Amino acid sequence: MRVLIIGGTGSFSTRVTELSVQGGHEVMVVSRGQRALFGDLPVNMVQAERNALREQSAALARFAPQVVVDSICFNAEQAEDLVALFPEAQRVVLISTVDVYGEDVGAAPVDESRVPQPVTAYAKNKLAAERVVLDAIGARATVFRPSHILGRSFLTTSLWGRSPYLVDRLRKGKPIPAIDGGRNLMTPVYALDAARWVVASFTQSQANGQVFNAVGAEMVTQRNYYECIAQILGVEAKIVAVPSPVFRRYIDAPTQFNWHRPYSGAKSVARLGFRPAGTLRSMMEETVLHMLEHGLVKDCAEQPFDDALVELALRHEAELGALLSSRPAN
Repeated sequence: MRVLIIGGTGSFSTRVTELSVQGGHEVMVVSRGQRALFGDLPVNMVQAERNALREQSAALARFAPQVVVDSICFNAEQAEDLVALFPEAQRVVLISTVDVYGEDVGAAPVDESRVPQPVTAYAKNKLAAERVVLDAIGARATVFRPSHILGRSFLTTSLWGRSPYLVDRLRKGKPIPAIDGGRNLMTPVYALDAARWVVASFTQSQANGQVFNAVGAEMVTQRNYYECIAQILGVEAKIVAVPSPVFRRYIDAPTQFNWHRPYSGAKSVARLGFRPAGTLRSMMEETVLHMLEHGLVKDCAEQPFDDALVELALRHEAELGALLSSRPAN
């Protein structure tokens, strides 16, 4: 099949590009040209900004894609371009996000039946894009909502989101600040597993007009996440708790990784035919080793705020401990 991948050189979409080529598809990639593909792949390249996609309509029409994957559609207007440019495509795949479900979804894994309640502008725009595509082309559309993706080219996450400093803090023995000590739940996904589901949807009628969570099989805590990185580095993880009520009160847009965010991938497994292979250990090893080998780890001294935060949290912890210890017996 002729497969067009918009934004096909990104950390995740490169995996889709690779699997499409390996599957024998003829592939065209639309990219801004700021990144090279990982490895030497036989693909056609079109350089363009996502908002200028219509300017490439002639080249895209000549390629006449049977499948279109859009990994960088971020709002309704871009989704309208997607619908208008590819009226003959047999499958249009939109890469969305689990962020559309809301900020804190609770401790039970969320499936696709949950009514979206996006909080951030990013999530609201992604949901709007989903609705445009699904409403306009129905059964020809498929939407994937990945969770926290791990694998080569991705950074690990800290209290502040994806961070080049976390690995360095851990290997230097510095404490890691985490909401409520890292008790929140998450279901990270291996990039290659999510890409396999995307490619599987190209030809499967089970994907017609469907929304799928693209998430891993393991539900882990943020503490598990940090401890796994520490084990790979051969060090001990030191976690310092930051109270969630205080964090919520003073941080206007806290990152998604600080709250309960577990999701169910049962629908993807049942309809698209395979279970995710990535474990927390295996996908974290690929992530961390790639960061170390490609200079993606930065000196944590460049981010001194975490040191100040940890110092304050530990001081308050000691003061609270002293007060509790002095409490008279009943």
